[in-house]
Amino acid sequence: MAKISNKSLIFLTIVLLIAVIVVATLLKITEIHDERLIYAMESKISYYAKRCYLEGNCEGDVTLADLYDRGYLEEIVNPVTKEIISKDTIISYNDNEISIDYGV
Repeated sequence: MAKISNKSLIFLTIVLLIAVIVVATLLKITEIHDERLIYAMESKISYYAKRCYLEGNCEGDVTLADLYDRGYLEEIVNPVTKEIISKDTIISYNDNEISIDYGV
């Protein structure tokens, strides 16, 4: 049976620790990045929906299709999954706040 030297074990342990830290950091960075992309997309939808309501062109609940038809938005794509957001997504304006219901 071959013996493994102490230096080899220490080196292997250090390499494994560094690998674990790097992987955990990359996963966290990716998660934060995805959250920021979603926030930017929702902010864009909220901005144009609120603009539509304040200009008097929208009342009650509206859908993304309504905003597309009125020229406020072009087709919205989920920046993380690259899928087109459903035109049936409902947007409501209550108490000066926009809420988005994706119907998932």
